[in-house]
Amino acid sequence: EEYGELEPLAFSPEELTKKLMEPKYLKDLPEAARIDLASGNYLFGRGTMDMKMGLALHMQLIEKASFEQWPINLILTTVPDEEVNSAGMRAAVVELVRLREQHGLTYKLFLNSEPSFSQGPSDTNEYIYSGTIGKIMPAALFYGKETHVGEPLKGMTAPFIASYMTQHMEWNPLFRETDLGESTPLPVSLQLKDLKMEYSTQTPYRAAALYNVFLLKRTAAEVMAIFEEVALQAMAACNAHYQDICTRENVQGVGKVKVLRYEALLEHAIHKLGAEEVQAIKHQVQQHRAWDDREKSIRIVDQLMIRCQELAPATVLLYAPPYYPAINSSNHPLVKQSIELMKQTAQTFDIEVEQIHYFNGICDLSYVNYSDASNEWLAFERNTPVWGDTYHIPFKEMAALQGPVLNVGPFGKDAHQKT
Repeated sequence: EEYGELEPLAFSPEELTKKLMEPKYLKDLPEAARIDLASGNYLFGRGTMDMKMGLALHMQLIEKASFEQWPINLILTTVPDEEVNSAGMRAAVVELVRLREQHGLTYKLFLNSEPSFSQGPSDTNEYIYSGTIGKIMPAALFYGKETHVGEPLKGMTAPFIASYMTQHMEWNPLFRETDLGESTPLPVSLQLKDLKMEYSTQTPYRAAALYNVFLLKRTAAEVMAIFEEVALQAMAACNAHYQDICTRENVQGVGKVKVLRYEALLEHAIHKLGAEEVQAIKHQVQQHRAWDDREKSIRIVDQLMIRCQELAPATVLLYAPPYYPAINSSNHPLVKQSIELMKQTAQTFDIEVEQIHYFNGICDLSYVNYSDASNEWLAFERNTPVWGDTYHIPFKEMAALQGPVLNVGPFGKDAHQKT
């Protein structure tokens, strides 16, 4: 819809590009886009850079290999849902393992075609990537104590608790990783909301937050340990401030905010309610088809805490999907040779190609060449409420798909924008 009246042409790159040259539309484009349009070297339109061109490149490779009879096997794997939960790739991993065993294959390289992203507004360098950044989403449910707004000191609002966690999470350098001269962006909030469905004069006593954390080397277990450390610091600050308020107002208060992982809450709930009742609670949440995996994760924890209020006030730590492990093949001999070959070939077209060690747009290469000898992915399984129901990662099959990764795609600009 960002294309306005040109929306019918959004998926027709050649027609749209031609239409944008008309003065009526040209004047609304940024100067950089007008220059690129005038050059005749660019196609505009939804998906030209981040979808269609990558597929076209790989289809052309299949065609070239067929005509020239390359002495190798090529498997073309096209998958949906790469930018939400990567459902396509997570399913394809199992099939790739099966194909390998069925045909006695050895996977020499996993070649992806994500686009080359410009590193700044005036950057026209083209990049190839010898790895991909990882992403994981620590989340928290904040459970306070309800009260009427006329008696505020008889309760504790969830936004009060959440504010401390968010201040301690946003831009926290504890989560920054550096490898091969590249660093992860700092963590930020992706969502922060209270869970009241309607307005009333009851205070909001349940809230939830999602935090974005990028990875280079760390596992789910390591991130959860840091997340827990930050949560303990945040709740110590929250409790100290709350105690000052109670002292000032001469009230006893509702208690200190605890910190616990989802796996501890689940164990407590099973002991109190029984495994069958806990499973029924999960099943009831799963029936809300309008809720995505993130919402379901939050609501499962919420429903368990409602039935285990003796643990409140509390901050419950969990993981919400998706999870993308970081992968890197910069030191692999085949990748080194391939990058050098591409650089030399590009020069014959007067194109400068540079290497980046970690693709920073997140991609499906995360689901191959996985290595985790200590099974630290179990920290993700145990603390992800929707695990095994609506979300699953085939870690064992991923580890079986050993082979270097490389990303070579089209050069483009303004991903997810009308330009």
